[in-house]
Formats: sequence, C-alpha cells, structure tokens
Amino acid sequence: MSARISEIDFSQLLDLRVDYIFKLIFSKDVSMLISLLNAIFANKRIDRVVTGLVLINPSLQKHSKTDKFSIIDIMATLSNGSTVCIEMHLYGLMEFKYKSLRTWARAYGEGLKSGQKYLENNPVICISFLDGAITDSGGKPLKGVHTLFQVRERDGHELLLPDMELHYINMRAFVDDGCVYDSPSDMYNMFTRWLTLITQFEQPNKEYLKKICREDEVIAMAVEILASLSEEQATRLAYLRRKDEMTNYYTVMRESEEYRRRMEEYRLQIESERSRAEESTRRAEESIRHVINAIKAMRDQNWTSADISKALELPEEEIDKFITGKSR
Repeated sequence: MSARISEIDFSQLLDLRVDYIFKLIFSKDVSMLISLLNAIFANKRIDRVVTGLVLINPSLQKHSKTDKFSIIDIMATLSNGSTVCIEMHLYGLMEFKYKSLRTWARAYGEGLKSGQKYLENNPVICISFLDGAITDSGGKPLKGVHTLFQVRERDGHELLLPDMELHYINMRAFVDDGCVYDSPSDMYNMFTRWLTLITQFEQPNKEYLKKICREDEVIAMAVEILASLSEEQATRLAYLRRKDEMTNYYTVMRESEEYRRRMEEYRLQIESERSRAEESTRRAEESIRHVINAIKAMRDQNWTSADISKALELPEEEIDKFITGKSR
C-alpha cells in the first residue's frame, strides 16, 4: 500500500454514489472503468474480457422535436464495438426500468449507420447502479444484488442474440446484506471489491477498503483520486450542490409518489363505496321483487288488502303501489 493510501482519512471521502463524483472518477483513467466492467461481467459469468475502450459523448440524440432528451452518466465503446451505458441512479426507481429499456433502445438504434446491415449492429450493454430494487411485471421487488436481463426463449432459455444486456446493481441490498471483501484475487470477487468502494460512504468498517487497496492497484488508484477530489474545495462545493439537487428531487418525487398513493387510495375508496351502493341497490330491488311476488300470490288466493297489509306489515295504500310499480 502506497504512503498516500496510508495517509487517507477514509471517513472524509466523498460519496461515489453521487453521479457527479462517479463520472469524475471513472472518466479519469479508463483502466478503472475496464476493471469495473470486467468485474461486473465476471460476476454473471459472461464470456467477455474488456481490454480497451473509448469514452464517448453520453448524450443520446433527439430524433424529433417531441422526443425526450436523454443523457447518461458514462458511455463508452469497447474494443469489440459494443456500447456500454452506465448510470448511477438513487431516486425514482419506480419508473427506472422503463427508462433503462428506452436508453438501450435509443443507443442500439443510433449504433446502426446508414448503409449498414442489421446484423452489423453492435450490442448495447446498460449497467445501472441503484439504491434499491427494481420490480418485476407484477410489482414485486427483485431479490439479489446483481440482476441481468437478456432476450431469451421463454421455455428453453436459449439466447436469441447477445445484443441486449440490462444489468441492475442493487447497492442497497449489498450494504444491507453486509457483503464484504474476504477473498484474495478471484475475479468473481472483483465485483465485491468495487461495490465495497462504490458504497464506502455507508460502509462502517473502512478496514475492508484499506485491505482491498493493499491488494489491488487499480482500486487503490481510484481511492487516491477520490481522496484528491475530496480535498478540492471547488469539487466538494459542486458535490454538495449536486447532493442538494438530488435531495430536492427525491423530496418532490416522494411527495409526488405520496400524492399518487393517496389518489389511488381515494380511487379505491370511491370504487368500494360505489360497489357497496350497487350491492345495496341490488338487494333493495331483490327485496321489492320478493314483496311483489308475495302480494301477487296472496291476491291469487283471494287475500284482502287488509290481510296482506297485516301479514307483510305494510300500509294498505302501499299494496297497490307495489303491484303498479309506483312504490319506492
């Protein structure tokens, strides 16, 4: 471990989950991004080793005046031609899976140039770091730290084509489950190493991160860069502004979600009251039919109105109204 690492106060490091810092760190030296990507792919046993990449403009172009502008945190082209889109997203997870699918679609569409054949379109890999779980089609949160979605046959699970990969990394699950680094050089554990760094702001025991730095030069370099950025006043001020923006956005989103929740409760309450009113009306109409049938049966047996009134406990003047349909 370098002298610089031993001098770092890990408790003062900025939060890498803030997208502004995340972009700064992984745009400084591509070797760090290559290491992170290889760790993610190895964690899902994907037969892909990144040896080189080029950072590109993370803005996805608008194709019409009404099209929604989109910009992601990091976008890169790998040496094999694949495009990687990386996003750090902490709030508003309810709609994020739709956003990530749209990001993939737009990046995939822009990858095919005029005159190219469809089979020449390169794969697009979307990687999302989230502070929570996305949900399945039924609204149930997905379990696990790292989930991967591809285009596969429903029953046989055969891969249709390798052009789509949607990786969702649940940092909250990683922190809450107490996942820590405890193995030397296995590539599968590189994923745990990187997540330990990325979530270091919430890791109570900084010794694990120091241990990683002693054994991994690339992560040690990332920590040194993060420490330098943490000491820069301009960077820290920009970081705090971004955190404020995120907090305000989260507050608005939370209030919006609370409003939607209350409106849904109100809608369900109205439907319940309407259902009860309809059931009450149905029962009342059914009771009236029973009374009418009873009156008709009694009259067929030559009952007098007085006898019918006494038997049904109804005023005599109501008897004829039931028969003529004028009774309420």
